Amino acid sequence: MNKVKTTIVITHKLNDTRVGILENGRLVEFYIEREGIENNVGKIFKGRVENIVRGLRGAFVNIGLRKNGFLPLTEIPEEIFGIDLEEEEKVKKTTKEELPINIGDQIFCQVVKEQIGDKGARLTSFIHLPGKYVVFFPTISRIGISQRITNKKERNRLKEIAKKLKKPNRGLIVRTAAENMPEEVIVRDYHYLEGTWEEIEREFQKSRAPRLLYKEPKLALKIIRDLYTLDTEAIYVDDRNLYYEITNYIKNYTPELFIKDKIILYEEKEPLFKKFKIDEELEKALDREIPLKSGGFITIDQTEALVTIDVNTGSFASEQDPETLILQTNLEAAGEIARQIRLRDLSGLIIIDFIDMREPKNRELVYQELKWCLANDRAKSDFGKLSRFGLVEMTREKIRPSLFFTLCEECPACKGKGRILDRYEVALKIESQLINKSEKLKGKKILLLVSPYMYEFLTNEWNDRLTQLIKKIGIHLELKINHKLKYDEYKFLEEL
Repeated sequence: MNKVKTTIVITHKLNDTRVGILENGRLVEFYIEREGIENNVGKIFKGRVENIVRGLRGAFVNIGLRKNGFLPLTEIPEEIFGIDLEEEEKVKKTTKEELPINIGDQIFCQVVKEQIGDKGARLTSFIHLPGKYVVFFPTISRIGISQRITNKKERNRLKEIAKKLKKPNRGLIVRTAAENMPEEVIVRDYHYLEGTWEEIEREFQKSRAPRLLYKEPKLALKIIRDLYTLDTEAIYVDDRNLYYEITNYIKNYTPELFIKDKIILYEEKEPLFKKFKIDEELEKALDREIPLKSGGFITIDQTEALVTIDVNTGSFASEQDPETLILQTNLEAAGEIARQIRLRDLSGLIIIDFIDMREPKNRELVYQELKWCLANDRAKSDFGKLSRFGLVEMTREKIRPSLFFTLCEECPACKGKGRILDRYEVALKIESQLINKSEKLKGKKILLLVSPYMYEFLTNEWNDRLTQLIKKIGIHLELKINHKLKYDEYKFLEEL
């Protein structure tokens, strides 16, 4: 993992909490928690199986949300646990022909992907409980060490600690934060998670589905748990109550990390996000085009499942040979693309179109730069090689809606298409409607309501044609602006 200076900036207003993560002074991650809008990822439920779809190899489970969640059958442990069955002999390992669950069963479910649009939440029954130093798995017999811990001696030490902690049919992964931490600190974290799971099990036994059994801490505390380390430069908080909450959380939960001077209550007049230029960065992160310092630029086009990123030289020019110029642009673009991927939380299939390079060694340099710049990304990614045409295909796990879908809403005019009907085409539709009903309208007064956008077109570019048409049909047409109409909308009133 790249060594960087990390700063955590937390602002709390009346209805929301916003967190910016800065690396070396630049915004790389952004999170928002709005009052009344729950984040369901990580929550554990007692769910009831409502439907099993063999074709999808999964089940739809009622967990009490607006839509039933989807539980793939591959996400159910081989040894069924937590199911409310009347006959004990039904609890057994399944064959390939058998289904591990039945309609009406009550089962542990954890949300791994937020419900997005018409899709319900993605669920798993392989429960995991994240702590500061370990992730506890009550249903998987495994031991893992974070891949970001590269020192062989330290990995072996942590593995021995994990072996001592692990119990039959349970497992744990040692997180990056555990590196160089004393054994007793890691043991304490594990026992805390184990106790939490025992409380969840007790609640499961005495409740009926659907029932929420566990949820993650609020956003600010979760960020502190997952990101705050002794290497963190500082935590800035502009809300006094939240400042004390964070301070007490670190004191009580991870006292070994408590350094009072690193937790700063921000009380200056200038807004916290403005001071760190976070608002400015967020505005840029919603733009399609991102300029590069050299004069080149990248463009990002995003749909729900696919993201395309294009690199252009723009005004970047020098006396160097073209290959060197292109390499410099691509290397700079790789760093900015990595930052934008994290900041915008781009996910799904991402296709990056770098400028073509002749030399294979240059293509490899750009490819490695992109991977290196994404080394600190906490989301899982998979990369294809950079092709001779400059294309890189990569996938990045999708857990929640991206920044674009979080901070923006669908355009009421284009309905997400990104384009609206040409004014000429709208005028043709108006003309066609008048001609089709000309016999009925002859001699009558017609009121046509249009948007300011269409009014300007009809009274200027289309004026002569419209005048000839109403004279030919023999009607009196009055044109008026209606500001409530969308750009390409119109409405006939009165006689029509």
